[in-house]
Amino acid sequence: MEQRMKSLATATLVGLGLSLSNLSYADTLFGLYVGGGSIDYDLSGDFTDLEDGGTAVDFEDDLGLEGDAGNYLYIAIEHGIPILPNIRVARSEIEESARSVLTKNITFDGITFPTGTPVYSHFDVSHYDFTFYYELLDNWVNLDLGLTARKFDGELSASSPLVSGTASETLDFTAPLLYGKAQFDLPLTGLYVGVEGNWIGVGGAQLYDLWGKVGYTFAFGLGLEAGMRKMALELDDVEDLDADVTLDGTYLAATFHF
Repeated sequence: MEQRMKSLATATLVGLGLSLSNLSYADTLFGLYVGGGSIDYDLSGDFTDLEDGGTAVDFEDDLGLEGDAGNYLYIAIEHGIPILPNIRVARSEIEESARSVLTKNITFDGITFPTGTPVYSHFDVSHYDFTFYYELLDNWVNLDLGLTARKFDGELSASSPLVSGTASETLDFTAPLLYGKAQFDLPLTGLYVGVEGNWIGVGGAQLYDLWGKVGYTFAFGLGLEAGMRKMALELDDVEDLDADVTLDGTYLAATFHF
């Protein structure tokens, strides 16, 4: 699956570079964008380890994982060289631990946890985003297109004092995603609204991450931004795993533009 994603990403990046380079003009020779804040999210969905018996495990009902607070930080550098993409690097910290008592038998990573067993679980989908993008429009309407390499470095684990061993699935992989951003600045006000997102769909897998935002830029480039974020991962018998995971919440951030 990862190889097919890489092939799609390479073809898309080449196409963007050839077709959009002549449209990629910035209003300055150099621009620096920095932002960061907190995310309050709800976690929902389930997963099934098809190789180990096909038990469907619900994040909230079975493991007690229902959402928490996370944070994110980004920095973007834009320049006036049309043929080269702009660069944006972001980090999202999204993880949660919980304790629950099982109301059914579940099997995960070859380990069976019986009904009534106390289970301690940990879910981590923290990741880095390395985005390379071109500006198609840069005035009161801003439009960016490009590619993101998303590097996950998390895990999903479950253990119990009554069961030998720890069941775990390492979430350590890189996914290439299509990237797009549209922003509308209200002239002479400092206000803006926008949408931003990443998406990839290959075979039985789909991953998307959508942001909706409204913000205000004060003097000297300082600003505040708030909005909603929804990230979802769907797997259909990919490497013996079915999954339907959704993170849905709100965020508040401080921003700076130079």
